Amino acid sequence: MDRWRWFRRVRPDAALFVQSSNTPHRASIVGARLAGVPIAVTQRTMPWIRDFVPSRRHLFGLLPGLGLHNRRQIRRVRLTAALADRIIYNSQRVRCEYERQYGYPRDKAHVIVNAVEVPAAAMNSCDSDNFDPGGAITIGHVGRLAPEKRIDVLLRAMAALPAGRAVRVLVYGEGPERSALEALARQLGISDRVEWCGVTDDVWSAYQRLEIVALCSRRESSSNTVLEAMAAGKAVVVTDVGGLPELTGHGRWGVCVPAGDVPALTAALTRLVEDGQERIAFGSRARQAARAGHDPTVVGRAWLNLLAEVAGSRSGRCARRRDDQSGEPTAISSGQFDAAPAGQY
Repeated sequence: MDRWRWFRRVRPDAALFVQSSNTPHRASIVGARLAGVPIAVTQRTMPWIRDFVPSRRHLFGLLPGLGLHNRRQIRRVRLTAALADRIIYNSQRVRCEYERQYGYPRDKAHVIVNAVEVPAAAMNSCDSDNFDPGGAITIGHVGRLAPEKRIDVLLRAMAALPAGRAVRVLVYGEGPERSALEALARQLGISDRVEWCGVTDDVWSAYQRLEIVALCSRRESSSNTVLEAMAAGKAVVVTDVGGLPELTGHGRWGVCVPAGDVPALTAALTRLVEDGQERIAFGSRARQAARAGHDPTVVGRAWLNLLAEVAGSRSGRCARRRDDQSGEPTAISSGQFDAAPAGQY
């Protein structure tokens, strides 16, 4: 009721809910719907269906736990989809998986890609300016050191690279896998070629130290790390999961390999390490694709246009205002944006 009262009092033109599956989130969506506020929700990660068999049984031990958790979870997320006017995804693959696994309605779907904003200092950098045919090659990972990132696959591929060319791996980030990964590097005999850089608040400087960026995740939607690396003009190697093939143009401006496949990753890295011109060409194409297709102004306009469509969907009017001089969309709500009270989520 508190959420319904808040929406009744504020009366926004539209309500945008960022992905979540908890009870307060769903209660807020219900409150907005009861108050007659048009709703847009986002799904920015791949859906997750638990793929193990719970040991617990139900109905006095007569029914196994298999599938019951999944069905409950699916019912919860379907409520969100049923109440929304639009569902926004950040890749076609994410959209397809929610429709396939959770039964989300196709007629409400809309894809808006992630945006990347390149600082002015990094805007005109170019690897070809500093190309050294005989210099050491740096391969990097930027992100959490978590099990699903499969950085162990990168280390194993590093150990399998052919001898004869100096190659280093720079790992930016922290996480629960740090100790295990350091131990694996020692076991593989590559500790002297791996630098653990920790967390950085200047990722663009980190990308400038790298020539190849690798993401070996077993599960992704649309990685901002890969998008930033592409915008920085780096050759990227990613796994063919989630929205990563879309992000890298299905091989046109990035290399995709099967998840967990050490030989395939080794072959891709060997190719880019040994062929500097191809590495630079991949980086150049990646830079162009990222900056053109993920420009913040273009992506922001797509959001404004969609929210204006949602806001006008029930009232039969367009809630978007335009600046008299520029003609650009400037706001969705009539007057100002507002947010739910603290603690709602």
